[in-house]
Amino acid sequence: MTPRKTGPARAGLRPLTRAVCAAAALALALPPAPAAASPSPSPSASPSPSASPSAPAALPPITPFLLGATGDDACVTDSPTTVEEKPWTHVSLGLDTVHRLTEGAGTTVAVLAGGVAADGPLADAVGGGGSADCRGYGTFLAGVVAARPAEGSGFVGVAPAARIVGVATGDARSGVATPADIASSLEEAVGAGADVVLVGAAAWENSARLDDAVAAAAEADVLVVAPSSVTPESQPLAAYPAQDPTVLSVGSYDPEGAPAAASPPAVLEGDETARTDVVAPGTQVLGVGPGGGHFVSGGDGVAAAFAAGTAALVRSRHPDLSAEQVRERIIASAYGAMPGAGPEVVGRGPVDPMAALTGSPEDAASAAAPNGGGPFTPDPPSRGTWNVPVTVAVAGGSALLIVVCVLGAVVLRRGRARGWRPATGQPAAPAPEGRRR
Repeated sequence: MTPRKTGPARAGLRPLTRAVCAAAALALALPPAPAAASPSPSPSASPSPSASPSAPAALPPITPFLLGATGDDACVTDSPTTVEEKPWTHVSLGLDTVHRLTEGAGTTVAVLAGGVAADGPLADAVGGGGSADCRGYGTFLAGVVAARPAEGSGFVGVAPAARIVGVATGDARSGVATPADIASSLEEAVGAGADVVLVGAAAWENSARLDDAVAAAAEADVLVVAPSSVTPESQPLAAYPAQDPTVLSVGSYDPEGAPAAASPPAVLEGDETARTDVVAPGTQVLGVGPGGGHFVSGGDGVAAAFAAGTAALVRSRHPDLSAEQVRERIIASAYGAMPGAGPEVVGRGPVDPMAALTGSPEDAASAAAPNGGGPFTPDPPSRGTWNVPVTVAVAGGSALLIVVCVLGAVVLRRGRARGWRPATGQPAAPAPEGRRR
């Protein structure tokens, strides 16, 4: 039998062909490269209530205040309605994408309100078994922060893996809290190990004791989040402790992306405008309440709950950041100015959880400082935004590799038929028996 030839042409062609084919397959399997980060869409670019699910008008309301309430008639009962669609707030904040990065595990958020019921989507979230919640407002806020997913419901909290500690604050029926009430609850929340404190029951006056409690929370590396204003009756009033510069002070916007307040912003003594660091959803907000089902609520307190949930996400993903760094990061990563509204109304603009999670802490500190170093730029997204020229180049290169692969296979087949002799223009003679394959 004639030995089989293994010259350079024959020995090298088959591995080369295989390598080219493998490269083509790999190129087709890989996704196109992400584009450089583009600006996040502003809330005004989010779907309007008519284009995306929002809180149906038939849902029972939950309000932060019911002045003069005394009897059990002031207490809410369970809602007969559960909404399957995702609410507009979920879409506006991009929570589906955010939750691929973190759901807030390992963080504790204290909710200061009349009470927090530990049932329904909050059954696994509330530590200590919860407490009675006549007004339902504390349960609603806790749900915005950390409600777990539930079958048949499109609603989920901003940080659905965070732990909730309910701290009963103020009058359970009217919703009114004094500065002394809030100071005492702040001290209790810090003692319970909270990473973030959401002041749902805010006051419209201040006290030295409340200032001291806020300072102690900051010293303990606890971030306090509170509504910029409260509206116990018809006019908004500056809320406390949000006027303290160490507190994350939150205003609200509506489903159209406009500031929620229809009236002028709340003012302090001497016509100074109430502090607002950022804004978050605070109108036609869908959420949970005592006993189950869905409710609707709004106001700066509800907006503060979205910001508190965002703070829990950041503290979970970046546990080395201090409370002040988390606050700076949330402020600096906000969308920016809103059309027709100045910083005295919206602060740095709408909260952006994804940017707060993925941006540079150094950039955040610079942008959050007065006269800081320019706009905040989040890291490029890991998925979802594609560069068209790069995609075309990858597709074209893949097609070229496939052509080379096919031609290589043809050359290999014809080379075998000729016994790897140079082509002469004549049909190749049959190969000897010992060399046929």
